[in-house]
Amino acid sequence: MRGVYFITDSSFGSHEALAKKALDLGVRIIQFREKKMKDGERLKVARNLRELTESYDAMLIINERVDLAVACDADGVHVGQEDLPCEVVKEIFDGIVGVSVSNVDEAVIAMKKGADYLGAGPVFPTKTKEDAGDPIGIEGLKRIVEVSKIPVFAIGGLNVENVVKVLEVGVDGVAAISAIAGDRAKDFIELVNKYLK
Repeated sequence: MRGVYFITDSSFGSHEALAKKALDLGVRIIQFREKKMKDGERLKVARNLRELTESYDAMLIINERVDLAVACDADGVHVGQEDLPCEVVKEIFDGIVGVSVSNVDEAVIAMKKGADYLGAGPVFPTKTKEDAGDPIGIEGLKRIVEVSKIPVFAIGGLNVENVVKVLEVGVDGVAAISAIAGDRAKDFIELVNKYLK
């Protein structure tokens, strides 16, 4: 896993339209994150996203919901520190499992439990995730990258202005919402892809 990782957010438009925009710009990892929909609607959107990502030969990751990932045949599930533990997800789901971490201890535990990649952050302050916690900064990110034996995706407050500093730390990719849902998506994606070549 490497490159730009886009997380859909319905406050910027429909999940499908946002995913298509990102896919058209060359993104090949899409995470479906939705907290408010009823399950039936969520499943419908997840299946639409599965169809869309397959047509672009891209990965679909489902945030938190293992049941939804199984139901739409997603490639992966992403869990946070308060969600189902990684090792439990691995028992019931035969796919990629990513874990959100904000420090070295969480990173080491996630790797021991079988995580396939880490979402490290928030690197900078972010408005798109209310419970994101305090920013870990470039130094905090660097410490996680140094101990990690699996891919690390930086997340949190990333934009065209600060993403190169993040890439210089040695991450395998960057995860973003507003940087791709917003007006400068093309610039952001091109910058990341150029750096990671």
